[in-house]
Amino acid sequence: MTLTELQNLYANSEIVEAVIEPSIQANGWIVEFRHRRGGFVPLTDGAGSEKCYRDIDTATERAFEVGFHQVRIADTF
Repeated sequence: MTLTELQNLYANSEIVEAVIEPSIQANGWIVEFRHRRGGFVPLTDGAGSEKCYRDIDTATERAFEVGFHQVRIADTF
């Protein structure tokens, strides 16, 4: 989902947690959001491709733009 779509979900309390984790497909970090009904929703561009950031700080800024005030960093490697 795009940043704007995720902001709408946040405003409606549909997403409850922001998670930054290493990208499996690229060298960088992705931002996902845990939906209140379960599962995760990734931050994507307008074409639906998962956004990948070079550093944790930039990825965290995107989560903050959605509306979250804290972010969980997942260590999946």
